[in-house]
Amino acid sequence: MIPIQTNSQKMAQTAYQRIRERKPDREFAGFARSFPSLVHACGLAQAVAFAMAKHRTQYIEDLTAVLKSIGYSESASADSFARATREHLIPAYVRLSRNALEAAGWLKRYVEALKQE
Repeated sequence: MIPIQTNSQKMAQTAYQRIRERKPDREFAGFARSFPSLVHACGLAQAVAFAMAKHRTQYIEDLTAVLKSIGYSESASADSFARATREHLIPAYVRLSRNALEAAGWLKRYVEALKQE
């Protein structure tokens, strides 16, 4: 029997693997902690554009990997994800934003949890 995982479980597992492999530095950890607030304040497209402009592509790559684990095919790279946030129609953009917020939440949790190790 193949175990069935929820999207949240898939995101959590992928986020844990990415953060564990990355061993984030202080800058990455700080950005991971602030990204969900940035999305709430100005929207996903603008938050991703800010991250790309500030050379935080590693974080966006981790975010896209977490989203790819639940089936977002446009999350192949940081650039394609940034383009998708600008080109989606409103309903798809809202759904992507919600899922990105959840994914960012998992990244934030694991950055905080694994900094103790």
